[in-house]
Amino acid sequence: MQEAAVSNEAPAVVLAVRAPVLLFSASFYGTLAAARCLGRHGVDVTVADTGRLGPASYSRFVSRRVQCPPESQPEAFLQWLVDFGLREPVKHVLYPTSDELAWLISAHRAKLEGLFHLYDPGVDAVYGLLNKRRLYEVGTEVGLHLPRTWFPQSEADLEQVRREASFPVLLKPTTQILHATHRKGQPVTSPEDLAREYREFARDTYAPMLVKFDPAVVNPMVQEFHPEAAEGIYSLSGFVDESGELFEARAAMKVLQRPRKLGVGVCFESAPLRPDLVAGLTRLCQRLGYHGVFEVEFIQTKDSYLLIDFNPRFYGQMGFDIARGLPLPLLAYHAATGDREALASAVADARAVSARHDEEVFCNRIALEMLLNLQRLSGALPASEARQWRQWLTTHREKAVDPLIDRDDMMPAAVELATIAYGSARHPRAFLRMMVFNRS
Repeated sequence: MQEAAVSNEAPAVVLAVRAPVLLFSASFYGTLAAARCLGRHGVDVTVADTGRLGPASYSRFVSRRVQCPPESQPEAFLQWLVDFGLREPVKHVLYPTSDELAWLISAHRAKLEGLFHLYDPGVDAVYGLLNKRRLYEVGTEVGLHLPRTWFPQSEADLEQVRREASFPVLLKPTTQILHATHRKGQPVTSPEDLAREYREFARDTYAPMLVKFDPAVVNPMVQEFHPEAAEGIYSLSGFVDESGELFEARAAMKVLQRPRKLGVGVCFESAPLRPDLVAGLTRLCQRLGYHGVFEVEFIQTKDSYLLIDFNPRFYGQMGFDIARGLPLPLLAYHAATGDREALASAVADARAVSARHDEEVFCNRIALEMLLNLQRLSGALPASEARQWRQWLTTHREKAVDPLIDRDDMMPAAVELATIAYGSARHPRAFLRMMVFNRS
């Protein structure tokens, strides 16, 4: 047998380059939370956005800012994404920060998986969770409770809703993906108003790419109204891997939102995990084949917990869960890069600290102060309620997690204040409607 040649040259050294991350939607608090979490773990972070004033872009944990087309122009956005992937010398981790991006990655995975590190469960799973009709069907199949909901496809269906429903009801988009206005919902107070308001609500269109994928998406849904949603939203958030064995979650109650009836969370309190809801959520993920980061919302009524939303992406109050020992962006990063050992270790660490943060709260102090001051002046908020919230903030100040204010990273809060001032001057009516008069 021929002997192998012996070389006197030193073996080539292969430098392991840690994959960088590409994040979108710089104005989203989930993006900022992800940038801080990943940056603190030594990951190089690039933030792409349509503008220049997103708070996440100015985090000291972001190494590069780039501009991209809006996701509302999906063809141009996808082309930009492909060009970015082709141009970069190192593959970036790409994980969704919005409903649009979650769907676009899944629907066009064939174009993207060779250019980015993905942890994508597939379009059937993602759209099955982001489409409220599909979520209603599958959620019911696995034993979860949901609000009574109708999906009218014709005038006859609408008439049936008018006869069966107890008013008031809510009109909602079937999905928020590529929706023209991203309105969360519209209350309808009487049966006589349903047909007119339904037709008006249906004028909010979707991007042609989504309509081609699912023509039925253009029809809004009608859902029974639960006033408890104003201050009784229970949130389950966490991570599950494709095997279902690596599962870790946190729970919280959304105690204040703006606008009050249908809005973005301002204040959350830690809550215990409910085993029945965790089991139902596990069945739902298994049924659809979902894996990754999740945030799921339930309305807490006197009799039940009603599933209303499943967000298969990074989300607004994610910084709260990171502060409570669950580094979701890092888990998604390890999963996308295929580092199973690091993923299992990080999940084990999160489990070890899960009971240490029961007294912590989440509070967007900038939004809360604006809400209290402006709505108190307008009369939309009674003086007694304003005092109650100020006492709440004083009581929890030492254990409050803020999505913007961070002593180690102050620039995003300053940028947010500048953005609010600019937005209120440019769109005064919308600002007054939401912040002063508490309307969507």
